[in-house]
Amino acid sequence: MVCKNFKPILISLFVIFATSCAGKNPEDVKQAGLSYDVGVMLLNRGNYPGAIQQLTSAQRLNPDDPYTANALGLAYYGVGMKPEAERSYKKAIGLKKDYSDAYSNLGVLYLSESKWDLAIDAFHSALSNPLYMSPQITWANMGWAYYQMDKLDQAERAYRSALELLPDMPLAHNDLGLVYLRENRLNEAETEFKTAIYYFKGYTQAYLNLGIVYMRRKNYTEAKKQFETVLTMAPNSPIAADARNYIRLLR
Repeated sequence: MVCKNFKPILISLFVIFATSCAGKNPEDVKQAGLSYDVGVMLLNRGNYPGAIQQLTSAQRLNPDDPYTANALGLAYYGVGMKPEAERSYKKAIGLKKDYSDAYSNLGVLYLSESKWDLAIDAFHSALSNPLYMSPQITWANMGWAYYQMDKLDQAERAYRSALELLPDMPLAHNDLGLVYLRENRLNEAETEFKTAIYYFKGYTQAYLNLGIVYMRRKNYTEAKKQFETVLTMAPNSPIAADARNYIRLLR
């Protein structure tokens, strides 16, 4: 059996704005800050076109602010404008060399394009800053890149690094379970999927993966129970279609 896993993209959001720099018009910087605040609010609400409009205005008034460039990258990414997003992230990094959030967001973009090596490089750059506030997210995303490259030892180490920092991270437990499942380490995979469910009762992907573990053990009754849980929780989702396919295989 091949397990399909729909990877949630993890993106760093923020509410920081750089203060005025020498030589800048204070009124421009003040107005840029207001536009930035509105842009981030719209970004967090998923209004990416509105965020682009506000953040572009902020960048025009204060072009050397790395936080605006990073936020604009997120907004571009949200509407699928990946080349523009990449340029914005790189601009943010150019303005702030230790900007871990921008490196992490750039890595996520590369993940979405299956550019695994570039993603890993970006994640390593994010993690090189000892003051980075969200390393567990970056470790988990790095684990996914290694998993996709079939570098399972590195993937396991990355996920374990994430879980050392945040033991109750359902996604890292689930994806570590996928590493074990690919290696046919079924007992360890079962433990990780159950742990993911313990921390997030609505984690349908983990229920599906747990069902696959039971299928491999030929415990078809328990496998069907897990697949039916997926159907109950998310009957109209893409993952429900996977669950139905597995149930048909059990007949």
